[in-house]
Formats: sequence, C-alpha cells, structure tokens
Amino acid sequence: MKLATIILAAGKSYRFKSNTPKQFHFYKKDIILNHSIKKFEQIKEIKEIYIALNNKYQKKYSSYIKKTNKIKFFNGGKYRSDSVKNGISKLHQKYTHVLIHDAARPDFSLKLILKLIKELKKNSCVVPVLSCTDTAIYNKKYIDRKKIELIQTPQAFNLSQIYKYHNKNKDKNITDDSILFYKNNQKIKFIKGEIENKKITFVKDLNDKKKYYGLGYDIHKMAKGYNLYIGGIKIPSSFGSVGHSDGDSLLHALIDSFLGAAKLGDIGTLFPNTKKFKDIRSTKLLQEVIRKLKNINLKVSSIDLNIILQSPNLKNYKDRIRLNISKLCKIDKKYVNIKAKTTDKIGIIGQSKALACEVISTLENVR
Repeated sequence: MKLATIILAAGKSYRFKSNTPKQFHFYKKDIILNHSIKKFEQIKEIKEIYIALNNKYQKKYSSYIKKTNKIKFFNGGKYRSDSVKNGISKLHQKYTHVLIHDAARPDFSLKLILKLIKELKKNSCVVPVLSCTDTAIYNKKYIDRKKIELIQTPQAFNLSQIYKYHNKNKDKNITDDSILFYKNNQKIKFIKGEIENKKITFVKDLNDKKKYYGLGYDIHKMAKGYNLYIGGIKIPSSFGSVGHSDGDSLLHALIDSFLGAAKLGDIGTLFPNTKKFKDIRSTKLLQEVIRKLKNINLKVSSIDLNIILQSPNLKNYKDRIRLNISKLCKIDKKYVNIKAKTTDKIGIIGQSKALACEVISTLENVR
C-alpha cells in the first residue's frame, strides 16, 4: 500500500461568518489546520500530505502552517468536489490509496487513522460514522433514529477507484466522497467514528475561551554613539543599545512573547539579521506581528513588562512607553504594566554596558 493524505482547506467558510477563515482560526493552542497536519505527520504509512488551498490563502497564511517535509500544496477549487479532484489528480500515478479529510475536523484521534488504514487493506472505501442520539424527523414525520448514522472524515479510499468516480461525477454539490461509491453501487465499510471528531461549522462551535501566555526576554549591549529606544520611545542617553535593528530590547522581548503565545516561532526566525531589516524601527516589526495575530483571530489582552537598566532613570518615561505600547498593540493602557529595575550596579547591566527586558503577555481569541 502506497498511502497519501489530502486535507481540504480551501473553503471560504460562509456559515462561519468571520473575517478569518475557520481553518486558520487559533484553536487549542494552534490554528485549526495544523491539528490535522500534526496527526497525519506522525503516521509512518502516510508518505505525503497534500493540502488544498486557494492561491489567496496560500499567500496570506503559508507562514502559519506547520512546516514538515511531508507537506505539498495544491490549488483548491470553487467546490469541495473540485478540490478533491485536483488533489487526487496529482496522486493517482504515484500512490495506491488515499485518506481524504476536512480541515474543519481538528479533533479526530491517531487511533482513528490507524483503524482506517487497517480496514483499507481489505476494503476500497472506509468511512467512520456515529449513531444518531437525538430524536429525528424528516418531512415532519418521525424517523427511527437507530436507522440514522452521521458520516465523518477522515475517510480512506482505493485511489484508482475514487479517481475514476470523481472524473465521471457531474454533481458539483456533493459534500462527501463516499457518496460516489454509493452512487456506483460499490461496497462501503463503515466503522465507528468518534464523538470528539466534530465538524467546526459556526464560530460558536469553537467554544475556545482559553487565554494563551507567552514569555519574552531580550538583552542588548550598550555603547556610546547609539540611540536608546525603549518601547518605541527615544530616551535621552549618552549610551544606546547596539543591535541589527534599532536595538529596542523591550519591543523585541514583547514580540517574542507574542510569537511564543501564538506558536509562531521567534523574532530571529521571523526577522533575521539580513539587509532587509538593517536599522529598521522595532515598532514596524511589532506592527507586523500584531497583523499576524489578527490574521488568526487573536488579540492582546494584557502585558506585563520588566525593564532592567542601570541608567538613565526611566521615571519620567514609563507612562510614555506604556501609552505607546498600548497604541501599538491596540489594547487599553490599563492592561499594560511596566516596571523599571536596576541591578544596584551589579554585573554588566549595573555598569551600564547592557539593557535587558522581560515580558509576559496574554492573548485571547477575538469574539
């Protein structure tokens, strides 16, 4: 068996009613799409993970998607069936079997994947289903709920067969690939699905009211001939911080705390020491990170900052720094706390040869 996976993530999520497509919403410590990638990546039988994205999403969200050598992207279609057809067209000469999954279902288990693969060795179409637990009606008539089952993804297929059925299918509105096996009078192997494997359709389905915490730390050498920027504010000083950018240690620590909370890496990876970022103001870097948070529906809810500096004294600048950070982060200043400390002339900070900053930040989903 030569096996690959297709994850469908090209939908526009009309019912979700959010400026952020649901597959890129932050959910349980990561974007929704990444939950599926992480699980499929762990299965050794799965050699490649093909992700359907439209070109617009790929340009905007590719930096948020988990990096793995297994991933390949392809352009999704207008309809779900178009996206599947595009994907299996790229696979059918290379693989014998395929798992097809909707990114909107992030809570399936590794156990379910392994069970699908096991059954796929003996069947051409394997589909997880759940029994209906509610009283059901159809056309105002009560139906025996024992006769109703609810279909889930991921689903497993013989690739040559699903490829053939999609190629001859003319119905763009099919919402499930196993329907094509049914329409062609082919056997479908149903297995027990998972209650946790719910599809996220509406914003309320997220039910994710958790807060996410990030820690940031940065230290810069101080020397004569450099400007001293702290929190985006230029501080009069005979010594300034040395850095590839403007050396704003406080904003660098703040950026790292945000990136940590949102699982987006670190400042050095996002803004490397290249010509592009030479002498750039750190306020611009922070604004870019705030945009990244907004793209996955996260906002800043509170910030606690610690500035460790022997001199100059920041007593007259703390309020300005606090106000500037609140504006940059689009947060009320009452949720920003700043503390300025010295080291009582101990160590390189105490000798005014360095400046260090620590930050703890809290992020939450936009409601």
